[in-house]
Order: sequence, then structure tokens, then C-alpha cells
Amino acid sequence: MSTSTSSTSSTPKTIAITGGLGNLGTKLCHHLLATTTHKIILLEHPSYISETKAAALQRNPSVTIIPIDLGQPSSIKILEVLKDVDAVVHFSAVNPYPNATWSESAQSMDHTFMIFQAAVMHRVRRVIFASSNHVMGGYKDDPLFGPSSITPSSDPRVGTIPLDPKTIAISGDAMGYAAAKLAGERLAMTLASVYGDTTSFVVLRIGWCQPGENSPSTLSAAGSPPEFLMEGDGEAGALEQSEGDKKDEVWFKQMWLSNRDFLSYFEKALELSIPTNDTTEGAAGVHGNVRKGFLLLNAMSANSGAKWNLEETQKWLGVISSDNSFQ
Repeated sequence: MSTSTSSTSSTPKTIAITGGLGNLGTKLCHHLLATTTHKIILLEHPSYISETKAAALQRNPSVTIIPIDLGQPSSIKILEVLKDVDAVVHFSAVNPYPNATWSESAQSMDHTFMIFQAAVMHRVRRVIFASSNHVMGGYKDDPLFGPSSITPSSDPRVGTIPLDPKTIAISGDAMGYAAAKLAGERLAMTLASVYGDTTSFVVLRIGWCQPGENSPSTLSAAGSPPEFLMEGDGEAGALEQSEGDKKDEVWFKQMWLSNRDFLSYFEKALELSIPTNDTTEGAAGVHGNVRKGFLLLNAMSANSGAKWNLEETQKWLGVISSDNSFQ
């Protein structure tokens, strides 16, 4: 079977990270700087480049920060920097939380379409797309699906609707947010079917990886950090937890992604080889997760009772999670 060329952490490469100064971007950047000799290009919207965070990273000669608005057509010129890049990791979103409006989600699609197009144009070897568990959130309350039942090839069910209407009002239903992620997944698959022999795509449907320490103890039924909830979160937070929230909190804890697993999954996604021929096309129907130049995987930690199936993740990435939000 023909496979894409593998990159190894011991070989210096240039990695571009969109949303590079956000939660996930900075975590991955610091990890790669500590464990590899890669050069890192952080692509970030000018509005989110804080002097404090940027200054700390720019002191490292291996880091370049480039202001860019991926929602603007003119950014295609700035993205000529990708001609010297080995891999792109795409985190950028206008609102990276479940309460994203449809307008924000449409703009997030623009970001994804722009960076994917540029990566193909400049023959970037590997694109890694941070998709979301919310693409499959519709399975949350379906009793027909038990532990380890949601595979990367399961039919999408976008959105994660809280059981408590009051929680929906402050945290959203993730419909628009998840739709933007699903659109990115399908574009990656389509581009890979044509350009996969030069530019391959790895899509990781990541779980909830909170800013900072990312302790399971701070997970909640809201599905977002307190500072990102909509108006009314302070009042709702003071109320006794509803029965719906108690059930939903279990779901969100089961989608937890530890810092360690997050970093391991993305590091391995940079390196692995995936098929570049057409022998796997259509093998698992329209939602098959392994195709020419394309691989889609679940990316959560090994949380007790979770519906997420991690067998394909372990097989392809070689990472067996030992982190569990319930332990």
C-alpha cells in the first residue's frame, strides 16, 4: 500500500499553527519547542496577539508570530509562507465554544476553507484539523448507544443540546459550532481525494481540553469555561444543579481530553503515515474514516463509560490513553 512520507520528531521541520496564541495552540507550541527541533510559525488574528504572550514566545528564535485574519481574502498572500512549511495544525475559530452563533460559525468555516486551500496550493505535506466531539453530540442522550459505541465512521449528529433549558441559554447547543467542524471534515476528505498524494489530512475529533491545568474537577454541564458563557451565567451558577445538568456533567466528563493525551495525539498525527492510494475509498460508506490521504479519529482520554470508541485512535496513533476524568 502506498503511504505518505512520515515526519519524525528528530528531523527539524517547520510547523504552522493557526490560532497559535490560543489555548490549544500555545500548549502544542510549547510542547514541540521542548521536545523537538522544529521551527514554529504561529498564525493568529491581530486582535488576539497580546503583548505579554507574544513577547514570551518571540524570545525563542524558533518561533515566528504572523498576524493574519484568515477570514479575509487578502490573507492568501500572507499564506505564501506555507511554501516552506512541512505541516499545518488548524485550531483557528472565530468562537471555539459551543455557544458560537451561526454567523461566527460561518466565519470559522471561512478560516478553515482558506487555510486548507493554501495548504494544498503550497503542497504542504500534512494538515491536521482540530475538529470536535460536538460533531457527534446528538448521541448524548440516545440509549441505543452505550460505551465505546461511537466510532469515527458513525453517522454525524451535530450539536450537543443540554437537558436543562436554562443551561442552553448560557452555554448554547453547539449546532453552529459543530456544523462548521463537520464542513471542515468534509472539505478535508474531498481535497485529500484529489491531492492526497502530496497533501494528506488528519482530522482529530477532540474532546474538552480546558485552558491551563485542565483538571477534570473544573468540568461542568455548561461545556465551556465560565468566562465564555453567555449573559446570565453568574445567576445560573448560583442555582442548585438541576437533574439535567447532573446527567450532562457526566457526558462532558466522559469527553475530557487531558493535556498529556492532547499533546501525544497531535504529535503522533504529525508523524504517522496514511494511505495515498484509492484502495480504501468507500470501504466504510460515505463516512469512512480512512481514505486516500485522509484519516479521521476520535481524540478523547480513556474516561470511564464514555461512548467514544478509541480503538482506531490507538491503532493509528499508537497512543493508549491512561488518563481518566473519573479517577
